[in-house]
Amino acid sequence: MHTMVMPGDNTLALIFPSLLESEAGNYTCTANFASSEKLSKTVQIETIIAVTWLDAPEEQYPILNSDYKVRCKVMANPPPNIDWQKNSELITPGGRYVVESDGLLIQKASESDDGVYTCRAIVIETGELAERNIRVEVHTPPTFEDMGSEPVEVIEGEQASVTCKAKGKPQPKFSWIKSLKQENLASADRFGVNELTGVLTITRVTKEDDGEYVCVAKNAAGSVERTVRLSVVIKPIVVTYRNISIAMEKDATLQCSASGRPSPFVTFRKLTSPNRYVLGAQPMDDRIDLVNKYDTERQETIGILRIAGVLRSDDGLYECIATNKGGTYFKNGHLTVQFPPSFANTPVKEVWSWNKNPANLTCFAEAIPNASISWKMNSRDLEMSRDQYIQKQGNGPFSSLIVTPVNDQYYAFYQCIATNPLGRSETTIQLRQARAPTEILQAKLEIITVEGGSTNITMFSVTATTITFSFVGVKDTGGLPIRAYAVQYKEERVDWDRARNKTWAVDSPYILEGLEPQTRYNFRFAAKNDAGFGPWAAPEHHTMPSRSYPEEPKFLNAAQDGIVHSAYYNHFELQWKIPADNGELIDKYDIKFCPVRRLNDVWTEIPGMSCKTVEQRSHEPTSLLLAGLQPDTHYKIELRAHNNIGYSTPGQIVVKTARGEYRL
Repeated sequence: MHTMVMPGDNTLALIFPSLLESEAGNYTCTANFASSEKLSKTVQIETIIAVTWLDAPEEQYPILNSDYKVRCKVMANPPPNIDWQKNSELITPGGRYVVESDGLLIQKASESDDGVYTCRAIVIETGELAERNIRVEVHTPPTFEDMGSEPVEVIEGEQASVTCKAKGKPQPKFSWIKSLKQENLASADRFGVNELTGVLTITRVTKEDDGEYVCVAKNAAGSVERTVRLSVVIKPIVVTYRNISIAMEKDATLQCSASGRPSPFVTFRKLTSPNRYVLGAQPMDDRIDLVNKYDTERQETIGILRIAGVLRSDDGLYECIATNKGGTYFKNGHLTVQFPPSFANTPVKEVWSWNKNPANLTCFAEAIPNASISWKMNSRDLEMSRDQYIQKQGNGPFSSLIVTPVNDQYYAFYQCIATNPLGRSETTIQLRQARAPTEILQAKLEIITVEGGSTNITMFSVTATTITFSFVGVKDTGGLPIRAYAVQYKEERVDWDRARNKTWAVDSPYILEGLEPQTRYNFRFAAKNDAGFGPWAAPEHHTMPSRSYPEEPKFLNAAQDGIVHSAYYNHFELQWKIPADNGELIDKYDIKFCPVRRLNDVWTEIPGMSCKTVEQRSHEPTSLLLAGLQPDTHYKIELRAHNNIGYSTPGQIVVKTARGEYRL
């Protein structure tokens, strides 16, 4: 403060730039009048201080079951009166509430004490009223939810997560500590901690992760700890599993050792079977028994599969299967069953040769271990033979004799002899001399049966230009299968040296074509095997019919239950085989197709729906696309071949179109 002479009337002023409470009091102004008279005046200065909140945070957090003072320290001059409201209702002192000069004391705070508290300061002298709203939230220390007392199992090599659950107010935050090292896992390699959810994540579990871990839940009201035991499940692995070899009818033992935690169960499966073996004797084969033993020192399970009196069928791959909670491990081992030689897969008992052609006599000896093979001819040892016409190839398990029969002595019995440490076996192969077949016993005209409504018609398959034969076989095939039949034919007045020949493969149609109508022919026949043709025999004489209209055309479209099903709803491709023309060339085909329906088992044209006829010249393909058909409709198709003499008997089929655009 300071004084200042005011301009004009010689007035002195006392200036307070910022009046402080300490500057309150009496101030006296003095002056001299006419140099001899002293004058004075006293003025009382009083200060008024507005309500000021010194310590009244707007958010305050008591701890559950603890005494807590809701702070509200106020300064004012004149001093204010203080009262309290909770959620706009006046608090009456008493009970658990105690109004103090610097706040409201809540004894043993509970969650029901949450709310908005209003601290009111009233200065009676000035009429000033000020309010401070304070949000009070009672904090509760964390408590764990039930997590059980059993160890948490995690699997080696896989990702795992462990959840720690706790509640409190505010929601607690979590941390994880590994007990052994007192290591905070929030920053540890392979570990992750979600402090909000309490989830501990291990990205790749190792067996060293087994042990105790501490979950810490903490909030403003306190912290709690809980110990969690992690048990690492170690996946099974097969440690030892060896192949074994055992003689047939002996007892075999397969052993497979596997480690893991918990100890794995070990069983076996033969790879040719889908079924695993069960403990004890097998229900389907009591020769086979499975047991499990535990090796405490090595901490391994030993699976033992015993097979009494092994058979050849027991030979093969056996899968060892080790299983625990962590998974399953597979490893293959081989059981080799040793057995003496066998020629079960050498069915050949005779081999044929002719015209001094080399013959291959081959035998195959199945045996474990492999057998060595030697040969004899009519019981004469060939191993030291220097016969240039007998050459041995291979000593086992395959062996062949290449025999060139330059004379009859080589047509003999040959013994193939196989030997291994478990035994000896032999098989005999006879080398026989083959010949061309003998004469055909009979050749005759082929007889065919044609269905004709309620009756069947039997006829010979002879046209004006073709003839079809069938044969009764030869008396002696010469030791070899018949490969073909041949015909030699000529017109009756022509010599045999001017005859023509035709050969057919066995089981093919024996059809002779290109004959002249109304001409008499002589025929004779022979059979053929790999050694050559037999003699001509079984003579036949036939006069060909006169020229006539063509034979009935035959369709190539496949029928099902008498009906050809089109793959399309509006068209169909008709295909046929060129029939015999009976001496006059076919010049055209007429194709007629009509919509039909079945009435009393007879296909009848549908009234109101017209038929169509199409002509196809003979030089065009023997197929025709029938277009413009109706969907899901039956059509009867008649096909006639025409030559200068007339039309053939019509070939007939029934076609059904598909329902939609395509038939799948």
